[in-house]
Amino acid sequence: MSFFSAGLLKRLHLHALSAQRMGSPLLAAVRRTLPGGGMEATGHREYASGDDFHAIDWDIYARRGDLLVKQFEGHADRNVHLLLDCSPSMGLGTPAKFQLARQIAAALGYVSLTTNDRLVVAAFADGLKADLPPLCHASRLPRLLRFLEELTPCGAKTDLLRAAHEFVRRPQRNGPVIVISDLYDPDGFQRGFDLLRFYGYEPRMVHIFDPHDAEPTFLGDRELVDIESQSVLQGTVTERTVRRYRQLVAEFHATVRDYCSRQSIVYLPIACDAPEDEVLKQVLGVSTPSSAKASVV
Repeated sequence: MSFFSAGLLKRLHLHALSAQRMGSPLLAAVRRTLPGGGMEATGHREYASGDDFHAIDWDIYARRGDLLVKQFEGHADRNVHLLLDCSPSMGLGTPAKFQLARQIAAALGYVSLTTNDRLVVAAFADGLKADLPPLCHASRLPRLLRFLEELTPCGAKTDLLRAAHEFVRRPQRNGPVIVISDLYDPDGFQRGFDLLRFYGYEPRMVHIFDPHDAEPTFLGDRELVDIESQSVLQGTVTERTVRRYRQLVAEFHATVRDYCSRQSIVYLPIACDAPEDEVLKQVLGVSTPSSAKASVV
């Protein structure tokens, strides 16, 4: 697991400890603190894939052969879902947006596992491309890291609506769904988020962007290739073209912010060239500088 160096894992651990104390807006409402401190068992439910083996009531299993999981006062038994964009455009940027996206997924997953939430991770492009069975407990962290390590940008153009359709059809509990993406969906990202909300999920958005996308440095006759659709456009890039392009990029970012504001979706924009350690702090709620603050809007 060379991608996740020992130094990165150490920082993840330290930030996860801080996140448990301070709370991340992206993971808010995943766990509820109720009277009793969460130490008293209040009931049981049937074991489900991904449940923590430590929570199984082995006494009942020994007596009756029933595989039941203890439920504790103060614990909200919910899934945390991570949807990671692995479309070809995520491979662009310096460093690549996909590299940062995997680190963000690792950080959010680490905190979820250390707080005993059930973690579900899937990668998407023009539909769901890879899936990790539900995980629970910090001992499952190596499985999460192996899954993320093996992912690569793939598929065709981003189709968040199709991915969301496939996602909501799966037999699983709803809960927070953190979408990590550059949102370069030619048909628009909104319908995918609307579908998640319609089915009772709680979507949150980590928008990864490359600041250099808004500042093209070339002029003259050019052949431009869409990295996802592979369509080719030939033309002459002028100063006027560049100004219009910058305006469209600004309008796109404004559209994303406005949509999240109207739908009360937690929104965190992250530049792919931001310092790695600062990004992890922002994602986990340890630090939220005004330049890239998570908006609970």
